[in-house]
Amino acid sequence: MHQPPQGYGQGPGHGPPPGPGGQPGYGRQPGYGPPQPGGPGYGQQPGYGQQPGYGPPPGYGPPGYGQPPKKKKTGLIVGLIVGGVVLLGLGIPGGIFASEYYSSVGKAPVSEQPPAECAISPDVLNKTLMTSFQGSRENEIKALEIVTKQRGCAWLAPDGDNVHDRALQVTIYRHEGPDAEKRAAEASPGSAAPSERQQQVQGIGDKAVLVSLDTDSAFSGAELRFTQGVYVVIVTYKGWDKGFFTNSPIPPAESAEAAKSVGADIAKKLPR
Repeated sequence: MHQPPQGYGQGPGHGPPPGPGGQPGYGRQPGYGPPQPGGPGYGQQPGYGQQPGYGPPPGYGPPGYGQPPKKKKTGLIVGLIVGGVVLLGLGIPGGIFASEYYSSVGKAPVSEQPPAECAISPDVLNKTLMTSFQGSRENEIKALEIVTKQRGCAWLAPDGDNVHDRALQVTIYRHEGPDAEKRAAEASPGSAAPSERQQQVQGIGDKAVLVSLDTDSAFSGAELRFTQGVYVVIVTYKGWDKGFFTNSPIPPAESAEAAKSVGADIAKKLPR
């Protein structure tokens, strides 16, 4: 699932014990009842009349064992039905959540190769986990002799990755025309983020700033902005990690390292 996506319900478990009638119980204990026809007992002896003074006490039938009552199966049947409903109710949502969790958040790469400006070494790309190239786009802004060309490239996690719901984006601006390098140098590599979320980075381009994209939700990441010669480059690493019940942010150190390593690799290949 994407978002920022949301977080994923309870898995299967044990339901509450069935209430009264849910477990098979004991019926009435077998007792004494009136004898069944032909059943054992003391009856009138052949050839003798009933002896005076003898007979069943008032309110009782003739002595003897009656047929014991059969235990009722209603409780057992109700218990099995209730248990099945509870397990079914827990199992279906659990299966849905499991299916969502194990579904891929990545995509297969497109057929085209990254253009030279966006080429990133395999070692660096593997560390970002975003190895599936999703294509590039071009744009040009022209005002008389002043030209700014833009190239954007994007990567996602490979198909089959069900956790790292992230994206890597590289945008390169190239200034052309009069005072191209001066215009690039004067371009602010910072962003609208508060100053406490920005930090200067040494050793990448002429001037570089790392900006935190972390939020109060799972959405998180980092963005590196730097200038070099006639170029202004923005490297964005953002997203979240999918969990079974809820998503979690990318560890800040991991986001910062991914953005800086990609930025340094791009800077090495750009002319000064």
